[in-house]
Amino acid sequence: MDSIISSTERIKDGTVILEEGTWALHAYVLQDGTATVWKNVEGQPVLIGRLKKGDIFGEMAFLGEVKRTATVIADGDVEVGVVPRENFVRAFDRLPDELREKLNGIVRNLASLDSVYGQLTTCLQSVQSLSGRPVDVKQLASEVDQMPELLRQMVLQIAQRLNAAIEGCVHLAAQIEQEGKAVDSLSLAIMPVQDRPKR
Repeated sequence: MDSIISSTERIKDGTVILEEGTWALHAYVLQDGTATVWKNVEGQPVLIGRLKKGDIFGEMAFLGEVKRTATVIADGDVEVGVVPRENFVRAFDRLPDELREKLNGIVRNLASLDSVYGQLTTCLQSVQSLSGRPVDVKQLASEVDQMPELLRQMVLQIAQRLNAAIEGCVHLAAQIEQEGKAVDSLSLAIMPVQDRPKR
């Protein structure tokens, strides 16, 4: 890895290291400090990950020949090793054709999953903001008691549907969270012992 790193840079807290939607000239190795990874979902920044010392980022745009799929921001002062695109491409081009194609496919799949992850995160945040607001149907029934019967039934059915939707979303969110824990456990299981978080 060191042979393709051309330089080291110190970056101040809060600085954008790379920005979603831009073309990639460099990839980076986080040599000291931490950083956050953000994705724009429907015009809103969504936190999709955190980087720690030793993590490599920005390389997906090299492999997929696409624009940056996320924004990385320094979380405190950081130090990064800079990998120029030409150094990476030169090393990548030495790989067998079949392996290069396989790696490009992995990057395409990961970019798609990152997009889905960002959308799911936004949806889950929306669910969490609604989950505390189900409608008390009995109270609402007394409040609309004087309405014409058909209109009253419509209002009560809408309230019941809202409650069912909230309950369904909360249940789905719990399932997603449970699956996320399983993925985290798998990640820890395959992570080298020295890189595992301290408990």
